[in-house]
Amino acid sequence: MVTPKMKTDNDESALERRASEAALAFGLLIRSRRKAMKMRQDQLALATGVGRRFLIDLEAGKPSCQLGRSLLVAETLGLKPTDFLGSGDPTTQELPDLPEEVEEPG
Repeated sequence: MVTPKMKTDNDESALERRASEAALAFGLLIRSRRKAMKMRQDQLALATGVGRRFLIDLEAGKPSCQLGRSLLVAETLGLKPTDFLGSGDPTTQELPDLPEEVEEPG
């Protein structure tokens, strides 16, 4: 028997796994682009104003890297959101089902 807690735990595990996979793919894209541009991490850090440690974590796929800084790095490397978020109209993409406990606001 699957209890609501087990379902929530499974949903959270799947969400964490998907977030980790997306962060890793993004990090690999950043690393690949940086290397294609023949830049060292310290050069990219200087160009973007972020620390080298941040770039190491970002390229390693650390899911908790700050979004704003991550997007700044991508922009500095000439990457547009459509390069890593996919193309198409986001309003027509299928959305995941929300857990039953989550209610829509207002």
